[in-house]
Amino acid sequence: MNPRPINRNLLAEVISWLFFPPLVATVFFMFLIFWYSNDLGQGLRWLVAIAPFLVFIPLIFFVVSYKLKWVSDIDLSHREERPVFLGVFIASLAIASFLLYLLKVPLKFFVFTFAGLVMVFIASAITLYWKISFHTAVTTSVITAIVILGGWVFAPMYLLVLVIAWARVRLKKHTLWQVIGGTLLAFAITVIIFYLFGFGILEA
Repeated sequence: MNPRPINRNLLAEVISWLFFPPLVATVFFMFLIFWYSNDLGQGLRWLVAIAPFLVFIPLIFFVVSYKLKWVSDIDLSHREERPVFLGVFIASLAIASFLLYLLKVPLKFFVFTFAGLVMVFIASAITLYWKISFHTAVTTSVITAIVILGGWVFAPMYLLVLVIAWARVRLKKHTLWQVIGGTLLAFAITVIIFYLFGFGILEA
């Protein structure tokens, strides 16, 4: 008996959900919180201070927007649906970055959040005219930060970006150039921001 063929569209959907941009950013952010905190208590204090702005406010706003039909789906497939939600997300990320600065977290931790803020801001400006891929952008930004902070041993993680790009193109959510654009933009911005704070990717 021949094995059942893989449903490629279903596989692409699963990949898209697993690498949903806010989920990827939040998971890595929480990892950094407890990696750089001195103890569990400090990590929890940082988390309590930041979580409302990084997670709850964007999530609640999205749910309300979906219920009110301001957005049509979780991908914000229509470009015109993106500005308001992205504006809220950028504001929340800016507040989170400021709080991290006030909390005097380790510089590497702060730079990751600040780099994410700059990347999302520029990508949001671009998406007003061209539907750049946030899936590939956010994952590329996170992986680039991992490489800078942890070394080139983590470089094979970039293969995940190829998988995500395939899924987004397969689902017709983006064109090939849109996923490439998200990848290159995120890589360049993350490298530049870390470099400006004294962390070069060539030194990883």
